[in-house]
Amino acid sequence: MVELTKQLNQNLSDVQVLYVKLHNYHWNIKGQLFFGIHKQTEEYYEYFATVYDDIAERILQIGGKPLVTVKSYLETAKISEEGKTEFSASEVLNSLLDDFNYLLKEFIKTSQLASGKNDIGTQMMADEKTAWLEKAIWMLNSSKG
Repeated sequence: MVELTKQLNQNLSDVQVLYVKLHNYHWNIKGQLFFGIHKQTEEYYEYFATVYDDIAERILQIGGKPLVTVKSYLETAKISEEGKTEFSASEVLNSLLDDFNYLLKEFIKTSQLASGKNDIGTQMMADEKTAWLEKAIWMLNSSKG
């Protein structure tokens, strides 16, 4: 289960960095699409708060230890922080598409690892996140026109 715990901690770290990034977009979006993106990013960060907790609790359920420090998240995450404090709608949409596509691949990897270990609970959790991301990616792509 060491490999699976490591992968879940990767998911945990990426989700935590994305959670903070989504707040930045939520607060600092500018332009005519402010209201829509402001509302959508709030829905996203509320969703990812739950995902973060789900992953950490799953790590504990399989006998692992979730990462618990901001430092460890930043060292582990492949999703990067966003230091800017003003964004256009297209910047936010493109960044979210990049991050969501990356997360999609990572949750598929988590599902496959769990399947190989006959860990149905982790596989189902990862599959649920995969389905959510597939729909979110479709919706973001549709928003781009």
